[in-house]
Amino acid sequence: MIDINQGFSSMVLRLQAGTDEAGNGVYKDKSYPRVLPTVTPDDLYQIGEALASLSAWRLHFIQRVDREDLVRI
Repeated sequence: MIDINQGFSSMVLRLQAGTDEAGNGVYKDKSYPRVLPTVTPDDLYQIGEALASLSAWRLHFIQRVDREDLVRI
């Protein structure tokens, strides 16, 4: 039997670092691991915006990546 333990989440900020020769956006991702899974989406978005404001690059989106650990019992 397999049990599921909710692991930590992580937050990824996708930032637009500029444009290429064709005018398409060039993006860089900044990852922040070990986000508690209990953090609400609103709180996580506010934290992401605050962190992105420290960058010279424009925030494109914030992504939450949730992890579950599967354990054989």
